[in-house]
Amino acid sequence: MQKVRSYFKEHYPLLLSFWGPLLLMLCYFIFRKMYPFGTSSILTVDMGQQYVDFFQFFRRTLLTDPSNFFYSFSKAIGGEMLGEWAYYLCSPFNLLILLFPGKSIMAGIIVITLCKYACAGYCFGRLLLKRKIQTGILVPTFSTAYAFMGWAVANQLNLLWLDVLVFLPLIILGLLDLMDTNRGYAYTFWLAALLFINYYMAYMVCLFLILFFAWYALTSFTDVKKLGKQVGLFVHRSLLAAGLATFLLIPTFISLKASKGQYTTQTIHFKWEYFPPKMLTKLVLGAFDFKQMPSGYPNIFVGSLVLFAFLLFFFNRRFKLSSRLAALALTGFLLVSMCFEPLDLMWHGFQFPVWYPYRFSFLLSFWMVFLAAQAFNSPTSSPKWWQIWGCFFIEAGILGYSYTVMKKVSYLNRTVLIFSALFAVATLLLLSIKPTKTKNLRNLCLYLLVLGELVANVCFSLNNISYLTAKEYSNPSQALTQDAQSVHKLDNSFYRTGQTYSRTRNDGLALNFNSGSYFSSALEKAIPDFYGQIGNPDGDNYVSYSNGTLISDSLLDMKYFFNQKDSSELEHKSADLNLAALTEKQDLNLYRLVKDNVYSRIYQNPYASGIGYLAGPSLKSLPSLYDDPVTYQTNWLNAVTNTWPTTKYFTAKNFNEVVFQNTSQTINLTGATLKRKKANADAQVIFKFVPQTNNSYYLTLGTGLNGDNVSLFIGNRPLSYYSTFRHTTIVNIANHAKGQEIVITARFKKQTLSLNNFVLYELNNPLVISKLKQVQAHSWQLKQFNNRKLSGTITVPNKNQLFTTTIPYSQGWQAKVDGKAVKTFKVQGIFLALNLPKGKHTVSLSYWPPYFNLGLALSILSLILIFIPTLLKRFLKQN
Repeated sequence: MQKVRSYFKEHYPLLLSFWGPLLLMLCYFIFRKMYPFGTSSILTVDMGQQYVDFFQFFRRTLLTDPSNFFYSFSKAIGGEMLGEWAYYLCSPFNLLILLFPGKSIMAGIIVITLCKYACAGYCFGRLLLKRKIQTGILVPTFSTAYAFMGWAVANQLNLLWLDVLVFLPLIILGLLDLMDTNRGYAYTFWLAALLFINYYMAYMVCLFLILFFAWYALTSFTDVKKLGKQVGLFVHRSLLAAGLATFLLIPTFISLKASKGQYTTQTIHFKWEYFPPKMLTKLVLGAFDFKQMPSGYPNIFVGSLVLFAFLLFFFNRRFKLSSRLAALALTGFLLVSMCFEPLDLMWHGFQFPVWYPYRFSFLLSFWMVFLAAQAFNSPTSSPKWWQIWGCFFIEAGILGYSYTVMKKVSYLNRTVLIFSALFAVATLLLLSIKPTKTKNLRNLCLYLLVLGELVANVCFSLNNISYLTAKEYSNPSQALTQDAQSVHKLDNSFYRTGQTYSRTRNDGLALNFNSGSYFSSALEKAIPDFYGQIGNPDGDNYVSYSNGTLISDSLLDMKYFFNQKDSSELEHKSADLNLAALTEKQDLNLYRLVKDNVYSRIYQNPYASGIGYLAGPSLKSLPSLYDDPVTYQTNWLNAVTNTWPTTKYFTAKNFNEVVFQNTSQTINLTGATLKRKKANADAQVIFKFVPQTNNSYYLTLGTGLNGDNVSLFIGNRPLSYYSTFRHTTIVNIANHAKGQEIVITARFKKQTLSLNNFVLYELNNPLVISKLKQVQAHSWQLKQFNNRKLSGTITVPNKNQLFTTTIPYSQGWQAKVDGKAVKTFKVQGIFLALNLPKGKHTVSLSYWPPYFNLGLALSILSLILIFIPTLLKRFLKQN
């Protein structure tokens, strides 16, 4: 027992730094009844729509299919994966996910979240202790404030970013030790680790390290010679850290050039992004809600004690004036960066963030807590009376300004302002106590008060957002898992699988099928560009194969489709699992039902062409066409079948009747802009037609008909279609419906409605099917395949034909024909193709990440350079 007491007395600051944040956040998760403690889940926004699917992919790759490390056909229509691992999945905490299969992965995410909070507190506490900045109960006081900074609470749904809070204190500790002793490897290895784990956050940390080093150099300056040595050591060890991570960074950089690098801002405006004092509202409790996600102010909440101690640092004469002035300059630079566009862009790699603005604000919070802990490292003294009153009036100013803008800022209300004031006043009262004999009691009270304020901030902030229920995640996942397993049993060849229902755009990534949809910040630009041309929804970071036609289904090898049953078809026991329709897919009437599952059906497309086939030479010069998917798909099929541009497959059709209700009328529908007559009355247009054949019928919808502007109905139910799109999309509304009246209703959501590219088309199904069978007859017959290697045979009957695939082109793909290497090239601006002579050939494709070998060689060289000086010294001593 004595040993236990002795151990706890010695180590309790770090124990509390670790367990305090963990237990506090665990209590909140239990309070919110998050799985496994209730019916809710921790999934919300990107955590539910993106990251949880990446975690499922992580488990599958490590446990069953390591070929996914470098390339995956579950990424849209195929793509490299090293860049995805570098951004999403390299955290060592993710290994915990291996312990949580199926729906229990929701519990696994909670465990990882708790561990990151705990380790962030522990590592900051270690920095305070090792550098003798704080001792005793004040160590967990400041380390918990660091772990629970407003940035962490607001971004815990972006779990991949929280690693930076764990590694930043270790990097700073390593840097300070390196500068003081001129030796040590901690700085190099911790920085290399962060570059490996998340290069995006590491980039921001690297910029901050330059500023931090400049502050430290001014603080510790004695002579120019010493400064030069410090600069050389800092640059040398930083470059070695980058060198250690080049095996991942160089391939990732190549990947970024094809994805995020395509969107780098070319024009920078020298302007303020908002009125800077609005930042002050982020220092009150609960300064976060859904509206702050797409656009908001920087999350800089750190609690009252940290704020006051930080301000007092600049008046503390224990620190040299040069140190305080340099700290003030660094603080000012960070503050200006969070409201001045050029600096904001610099911190984000010269790209405006898509949602979650000012992602680098954790650096200001770290800096504030770091300086605050130093300013408060004399527990036997207390601030002077004028300093106490100065802090009081500053806090009053913050709360007063927040009150004046309360009606304009969604997260502000009287309750949070009152609680903020109470915690601030209580903190100042404790600070005003002179800690003579009562210093331990005062510091304990400060610790408890800080915990209370941080917990209040967690509750006020996270109670502003909602989460998926456990069933909203597990039910569609259960149905999709059953469908994926069924289709693998039906067919073990290579193919793609479409969906008419989904949980997210990353269903295929999570559950091991090639869905054609994807959502990622590192999506190659060529893929959404292609989707925009074929009439499917696309964005800078997502694509959704929800609007296929008979032509695109077949040429993209969409061999199977998962189709949901409606509630009337489900047994009573499973009626609560009602799968929402993603899209209209009347073409399923052409496809063959091959499996009837409990919640869904699986259809086979008999016209799927395979992933590779012969095409005419005109495919090399196929023009790009945005907002005209009908013409693009016509040209595509004609180029493949060597009939371009003569054959037409789509015919524009007129509606039999159009009814205008409370809106202006027009004869020419396409391109018309309709206006609501009575502003406060409902307005709608009803379009009626009767198919004269059993062919496929499609509607093209321009961007004016997205979900923000109109509600579309077919018959008496909402039209199922992906309602957010930036190019014209195509929707399949009829097939085998000869003689049946089809009624489409467009209900206004705004005062006007643009019918741009609103056209009804009939497809000549027999002609298209005959062309598709021609493609099938000359397709690539795969014999072996995985995510990195494909091999099969193909017969070329005529000269001047090329072999094309629907694999996105990449330098990483190497092709061999009959065992001999051949050059590849790009067609349609996206796909990999090669020339083939007449005759039967074996074509093999293999993938290896571009420049991976170079990066690996540089990493090994950097590792050698790190240890050479030490090894040489030991060798010289022995001799």
